[in-house]
Amino acid sequence: PVPLPRRQWLLSGAAASPLLASCAADLTRYQGQPVAEVADRLGVCAAAYATLQAGRVQPTALAGHCKAPADAVFQAASLTKPVVAYGALRLALAGQLDLQAPVAHYLPQGYVHYQHALRRAPGDASDTVPASTLARIPVAALLNHTSGLPNWTSGALAPGFEPGQRWRYSGEGYVLLQAVMEAVTGTPIAPWMQAQVFEPLGMRDSSLVWNSAYEGRAVHANGAAAGGLRWNVPVAAASLYTTAGDFARLLAAFVTDERLLALVLSAPVVADKALGLEWGHGWGIERTAAGPMLWQWGNNPGFRNFAMVSPTSRDGFVLLTNSDRGMALAVPLAQQVLPGEHPVFRSPLLG
Repeated sequence: PVPLPRRQWLLSGAAASPLLASCAADLTRYQGQPVAEVADRLGVCAAAYATLQAGRVQPTALAGHCKAPADAVFQAASLTKPVVAYGALRLALAGQLDLQAPVAHYLPQGYVHYQHALRRAPGDASDTVPASTLARIPVAALLNHTSGLPNWTSGALAPGFEPGQRWRYSGEGYVLLQAVMEAVTGTPIAPWMQAQVFEPLGMRDSSLVWNSAYEGRAVHANGAAAGGLRWNVPVAAASLYTTAGDFARLLAAFVTDERLLALVLSAPVVADKALGLEWGHGWGIERTAAGPMLWQWGNNPGFRNFAMVSPTSRDGFVLLTNSDRGMALAVPLAQQVLPGEHPVFRSPLLG
């Protein structure tokens, strides 16, 4: 297909592939195939990926028929979670946040839960989670998804099981973590992350809310109605805007800081025993013959993203796409950067 003019595809989101069904169940069939070839076959509009070699960020590479610029800004979706976890773990290392303390220690008056967290608007319905409930949830349980809270709910928020009993992925848990961090720092999370995480790490094109400076570089959702979400209110589970190069700098920060890495890997919980998947403080952990791999996927309407890094070799990659079929590109990338079997690509989570 003929590429659209740069301005036109950035504003329109470009033409969606007619085949948008999830391919998560058989992602492994893309092993050994060139990234660009997979992108072309699946009609991926824009993809940007950056790799780490021994902890050093390499130049961003591109794929897809829309010809995105190397500094294109994407919605990171759930790749927001390890970014916010980095901030929380830095607070823990500084002695400002106790991961074993109950959430109620930081929110003694309870927690106001907005029932439409992904589309906040004035007058939204809310409920208050009482301190007696928060007293049962350790801060660490928000980072490793054992809080018992659901992924999202449009009703009253409450644990579905006793916190700490088992793993269940929870976006709501990260929004609660956001409230904890704001209570600890006394600062709204978006400016705090800008000053304490993005600027120190050189992530100059990253923000938890939309920035007008992204106009002309922000790729729009491909395959999602009305161009997808625009995040004007920070959501610690999903609202990050970033570039591939910026997110690769975060990967480097994790694997080159031994104290931080030790916190991530401490006391992991089982997420999928059959696939050998666990969850640490802020990252999924895949057990492989080459050692543990940290990983996280992202799925916002019209965006599919994936990141994986080896704490052992300090090699890794991040993939950002504006396509509902973009997740498939992570498989050949993983084989290229981190050779070996990766059972995570058989996980239903990536659907």
